[in-house]
Amino acid sequence: MLAVAVLIIVVAAAAAGAGTWYVVHKAPTARPPAVVPSSAPARSSGPAASGPASSGPTGPASAPPAGLASLAPAAALYPGASAIEAVVNRYFQAINGRDYAAYQATQSPGIAMSESQFQAGFESTRDSDVLITEITTMPGGQPAADVTFTSRQQPQDGPEGQSCTNWRVTMYFDGSAGTYTIGAPPNGYKASYQACSG
Repeated sequence: MLAVAVLIIVVAAAAAGAGTWYVVHKAPTARPPAVVPSSAPARSSGPAASGPASSGPTGPASAPPAGLASLAPAAALYPGASAIEAVVNRYFQAINGRDYAAYQATQSPGIAMSESQFQAGFESTRDSDVLITEITTMPGGQPAADVTFTSRQQPQDGPEGQSCTNWRVTMYFDGSAGTYTIGAPPNGYKASYQACSG
């Protein structure tokens, strides 16, 4: 049964894959980054999508490479873009490395999922190709980053049985440059995704 719920980051983007899907549906209190697919028709995943989940080994993953996320030219123009990129990097590296403490450090107070939710939600997830495409300022003055990424996971952990999923999420941040953490997405926010082509 594919009762996969996502969103790891009570916020956005961040992000989102199988694990994110798991968290959103299974643990509504944990909100991951919102996700929206990049090319094919998108499907709505849930009110909020928090973290991305990708597939990979089911056990602890090896240390992920530095610089997992990158900034598109438009996003790089935003003041504080490098600080946002650093948080997004830590978030996805924590997922790939199954590092709950590192994941928790990227979350605003009261946003993080429990360790058991984190481990179950991202058990087989491996995220890659993380690109921050745009960063804007919300009405309240806080930044929001549009993020695309690919998650690979065991089919039973992915949305609709997918083993490879392309996500586009919006991650909402609290704090200021140097202290940014991933916050909750607006009410009604829904993540979108699509199966990898080919």
